[in-house]
Amino acid sequence: MAIVVLRELRKELSEDFDPGDPVLRVEAVHAAPADPDTSGDVDDRTFCGKPTLDMERVNHQPAGPGASWSPPHMRRWECPDCANALRSL
Repeated sequence: MAIVVLRELRKELSEDFDPGDPVLRVEAVHAAPADPDTSGDVDDRTFCGKPTLDMERVNHQPAGPGASWSPPHMRRWECPDCANALRSL
């Protein structure tokens, strides 16, 4: 099964309260199955059940069987529910 890594982002006002676009911050990093019907697309929900529609794809593939699914620099945001679901596969 192919795994797609996604970032769940939240919007925050800039720290100086300057007018303009909000700053995007990582809320969590999720894993989702690839859509079996469309090559390269992500399925509708993450392994923890969240909708993938508003999430941003992360360009990362696990190094191989048993390797961590999340990028090393994003592990602090790793969704524990997605991680648990992947361990049970």
